[in-house]
Amino acid sequence: MGTVIAGFDGWRCHLYRLAVHPERRRRGVGSVLLAAAEERFVRLGGRRADAMVLVRNETAHHAWRAAGYEPEEHWRRWVKPVRSLTG
Repeated sequence: MGTVIAGFDGWRCHLYRLAVHPERRRRGVGSVLLAAAEERFVRLGGRRADAMVLVRNETAHHAWRAAGYEPEEHWRRWVKPVRSLTG
């Protein structure tokens, strides 16, 4: 029906994926999942959550804004492929 991938490293609260099956959207599933992740962050001592959202995912932008999140344009994600040491 839905899933959220959330991580806490002792300082930062990260939300990597929030997905709800298309046939179950607009029924509060995403809100319940997000609230559970946020409550867990608070219990662990987290104070600020961030969500990774693709720039082109306009539907997600609306959902995250509705949940109280705002984009921070000064942040960019830096990535590097890692290679296996064995080949």
